[in-house]
Amino acid sequence: MSMLKLFEAARRVSVPFLAIRTADQVATIDAIRKAFQTVPTDKKTPPADEYPMLQWDAARGMTAANKLGETALATAKIKPSDTFRFDSAMISAIALPETAILFVVNASRQLQSQEPRDVAANVQALANLREPFKRSFRTVVLLGPDFKAPTEMEQDVVVLDDPLPGPAELKTIVAELHDGIELDDKRKPKPLADDVVAHAIDAVSGLSSFAAEQVVAMSFKDDGGLDLDSLWERKRTAIEQTAGLSVYRGKETFEDLRGLASVKARLRQHVTGKTPIGCVVWIDEGADVFSNVESDTSGVKTDQQRALLVEMEQNDWRGIIAVGVPGSGKSAIARAFGNEAGVPTIAVDFGDMESKFVGDSEQNLRRALDVVKAVGRGNAFFVLTCNSLRGIRPQFQRRFRRGVFFFDLPTAEEREAIWQLYERRYAIKKQPRPNDDGWTGAEIRECCAAAWDTSTTLAEAAKFIIPVARSRATEIEEMRREAHGRFLNASADGAYAYEPEPMVRNVRAILLPKPGTETVQ
Repeated sequence: MSMLKLFEAARRVSVPFLAIRTADQVATIDAIRKAFQTVPTDKKTPPADEYPMLQWDAARGMTAANKLGETALATAKIKPSDTFRFDSAMISAIALPETAILFVVNASRQLQSQEPRDVAANVQALANLREPFKRSFRTVVLLGPDFKAPTEMEQDVVVLDDPLPGPAELKTIVAELHDGIELDDKRKPKPLADDVVAHAIDAVSGLSSFAAEQVVAMSFKDDGGLDLDSLWERKRTAIEQTAGLSVYRGKETFEDLRGLASVKARLRQHVTGKTPIGCVVWIDEGADVFSNVESDTSGVKTDQQRALLVEMEQNDWRGIIAVGVPGSGKSAIARAFGNEAGVPTIAVDFGDMESKFVGDSEQNLRRALDVVKAVGRGNAFFVLTCNSLRGIRPQFQRRFRRGVFFFDLPTAEEREAIWQLYERRYAIKKQPRPNDDGWTGAEIRECCAAAWDTSTTLAEAAKFIIPVARSRATEIEEMRREAHGRFLNASADGAYAYEPEPMVRNVRAILLPKPGTETVQ
């Protein structure tokens, strides 16, 4: 059921307090205002308001939101200058007429603060309206990007969600903006092709109505066509305004990666599968984020993990875990997967979502997940990369049900393919290569890049590379033993199998002198 339908249902039973989580508070107020207008058949007659509507914010105090709201303020003798303080505004609201609707912008700012006295007064002033508003079909609508009711009012506030606009709304925005274009010679531009409109909708999915309108308007060309590349870049920039989210801008696909045949084949199956992929969500260093959450006394990490688990379960989001040797291609797979599927890859930084205020940290995560849901149109595919799964709870691992893949050091055949790729990319002339036994793909790339950058040979560049197989040999041995039979092999079909090389026993021999040859000291 839509937010407006739920809002109307709440009004019918006189719910005194409604909270609406929305990314565009102005658009939400406007949608509700229009929903409660009677539109006459005569186009010359303006719409008639059904209820008095008013709006409060910390800068302007209480103001009218429609014509009946102006009359209500005048009748109640409420001046905006007398209602700058939230508690004063709520005390004045008792004089509003029956059926009035009072919108409170950025409500959580007034009900959650580090100043206990202010919060206590604000919460109490709001709570005092419950009974009189209940009896008279008046409603206080608390707006914000997220909302958590004060403990004292948890049972009094009904929380609704106004989701980000869907394809139909975005299509209307694109069409209305295009219809309003007038070329220099007063002509109207050619209609947009259906595929261009579809790509434009994809590009602005995940933005609020206002943000979508702005980025589309800025992306029209002189002839009235749409610059889709510009539209995508502005969309990436808009997404990155959300704390903890960034959009990967690289262009590589699986064709630019060598080896890892099994995991690439598995992910390609999902690209062509029945369930579409709307976006790829990349969580890097997942073990650092989600292991040993109990040690976090603030409770932020626990809440982050719980919120992510709930969203993945409720939305049936799929995902894989890429675990293994550093530099073996885990992050490269995550970055290339979005381009392979033709969708954006969104990197999540949980640390960037944390705030000195615990409540803000929780809101940032939920806001980020809302953006992910909207960008992917409900179909996000998660890729979590880490070096080890130790400390990560089993219930978290189970959400990534499309497989846990182990990334080992590349085989000799894979290393040969990687050398050829980067020698071609960096225009390295044919020359002897260094001994690459135990090298990762990242180390081969670094060797080629350094040789090109410093105009030296591969052998010279290799002198400054200590392979991870040598520097972290013990850790890699532990990773392989942990993965044996438990994880899928990223390079070959089936489970990963590890057979350690047999140890060579060094026997220490003590030679004794032959009998009768001893010397007496």
